[in-house]
Amino acid sequence: MKEVQEILALAIPQPAMGDQLQLAEADNVSVPDCLDYSLQRFVYERPLPVEDVAMVVYQPAKRGKSAAIELRYCVAGNKYCQKTNCTDKVCMEGHKHEDCNTKLPSVDMITVRFQPAFIQSLQKGNTSFSLFELQSKKPFVKTIQPCTKSKAVLEQMVHHNYEGILKNIFLQSKALELLLFSSDQFIQNDTDERYGCRFLTHLEDREKIEKARSILLEQLDAPITIRDLARRVAMNECYLKKGFKAVFGTTIYDYFQKERMEKAKGLLYERGLSVSEVAIMMGYSCISHFSTAFKKHTGLKPCELLLR
Repeated sequence: MKEVQEILALAIPQPAMGDQLQLAEADNVSVPDCLDYSLQRFVYERPLPVEDVAMVVYQPAKRGKSAAIELRYCVAGNKYCQKTNCTDKVCMEGHKHEDCNTKLPSVDMITVRFQPAFIQSLQKGNTSFSLFELQSKKPFVKTIQPCTKSKAVLEQMVHHNYEGILKNIFLQSKALELLLFSSDQFIQNDTDERYGCRFLTHLEDREKIEKARSILLEQLDAPITIRDLARRVAMNECYLKKGFKAVFGTTIYDYFQKERMEKAKGLLYERGLSVSEVAIMMGYSCISHFSTAFKKHTGLKPCELLLR
């Protein structure tokens, strides 16, 4: 679940929107001595901005085991009619069903984890093997934008009619294509160019940034200083500020205020609490300060929202 939340935070700019997702389909396949494949398909009814994103997760070799590589993808797609008695020929043949009456927009989470033994077999006899910097002794996560070829492969992996051993062969062949395409992107699109932060290539630092975000969301009613936040996640203040903005696209303060006002909006509009009650719950000692902050975020005064 943690892996899903991590990539969703990149794919959906506004975390609160992730609550709209409903799990509609799941599939897990293990190809012996090769890879593990999983698909989680989420559907939603209201418009949801989704940015296609991919992550390369690397774990170094340890205790005699080869390095492990995991490819994670979050892409926008469609869930089509699966009824066996459907009279739509396009649906029945399993092609792209653009006119399907039951089509729903979806967010597809696809993970391919290559088993260490398989990676080791690729390395045999290749002294110059440099796929995903496999000589690195530290784990890291690198984020890339899925290329057109990768997204075409992902579409095929989600919509196919193979079963049994043929399904294993099909998924293995497509996973190798993803490995090839992502390797090309890995070399061409360095994380420093995307984030401007070399330290974010390491998994432990990405986890600290995510932990900082979780702390903010857990205490929206109690503002925390950046110094205290940095201390709680054991990270340098400068790195924390730079890394947070690189990952979430906004400053720590702006992110906190946005989520704080969204929660206040829900308390006012959905629960019908008074302005003074919500101001106190959000940690404001002065109602006018709360009203100013609320209007800056929503464009409305808290009392105007109550009248709607």
